[in-house]
Amino acid sequence: MEQPLFTIITVTYNSSKWVGQAIESVLASSYTDFEYIIADDCSSDETWSIIQEYNDPRIRAWRNNSNMGEYPNRNAALREAKGRYIYFIDGDDVINKHALRNLREYIYFFPDAIMIWGVPPAAIDFAVLPYQFEPPTTMRLIYESSAPMAMIGFTETVFRRDALKRVGFLSEEYAIGDTYIKKRLALEGPVLLVAMGFAFWRRSDTQASRKASLNYSVFLEAHNIDLKVVSMSGLLNKEKLICRIKGSFIRRLFRHTLLKGRILLFFQLYRKSGLSLADFRNIFERFGPAYSPAPGLSHPLINRFHFTK
Repeated sequence: MEQPLFTIITVTYNSSKWVGQAIESVLASSYTDFEYIIADDCSSDETWSIIQEYNDPRIRAWRNNSNMGEYPNRNAALREAKGRYIYFIDGDDVINKHALRNLREYIYFFPDAIMIWGVPPAAIDFAVLPYQFEPPTTMRLIYESSAPMAMIGFTETVFRRDALKRVGFLSEEYAIGDTYIKKRLALEGPVLLVAMGFAFWRRSDTQASRKASLNYSVFLEAHNIDLKVVSMSGLLNKEKLICRIKGSFIRRLFRHTLLKGRILLFFQLYRKSGLSLADFRNIFERFGPAYSPAPGLSHPLINRFHFTK
């Protein structure tokens, strides 16, 4: 089998209510050069029975013998993937019919990009999308600008498989591993920003991302991820950024614990954070739009994508 351009991966766990829509939307894609991996994490509902109803030759599906958890399941699928690019469409999402076709155009025009990020174009008013950024600029956009860069998860992200493999695929350390891998890989190579809208991603109380957002440990994880990524970066002012990250965390820690009377939770998170008393002086270090990659709306960053047949 020749290497397909895309591997589409759907991970499922008790997704019977919507998994049929997810599968059918992938199979109806107008661009067809893909393999489709479906990895069910030992669902206890009818998910696996529904998956087995589809016999398209592009599908490779299996059911884990025991529940592995979200990121081990994603990594198991990644290790089996053959495509040059990886796109996750989970069991409660719906991919847009022409998303792969459009992504293919971006890939062939920007072959060096190791990731494609869907972003809200109105918030990226300094560039005509699609636009590719090198790691130093991507880092500055994430940590020194007001641009909503790495906040959107797998459904609006495409990964080059060789880049994921170089860093050992997805980290299984974090509940918000999508946030970590996007920021971590942004250190490794160019990121292409495009208008978001690859898929419809469902919000429900049962999905993993929703459960994670309600967990205070994730609040701590986001802080640790930012400290780790900035420490690994080559940013000249990374020490100042680390101070800002710590200050931002402490302010939010006060707001979400002490101001709500959760004194015990405050001390638990503070102890786990590894912060010292001296770090509390960073409470006055605030993030702000200290960096802008273009002089203004009249002179946005632009390339030849929209002017080449």
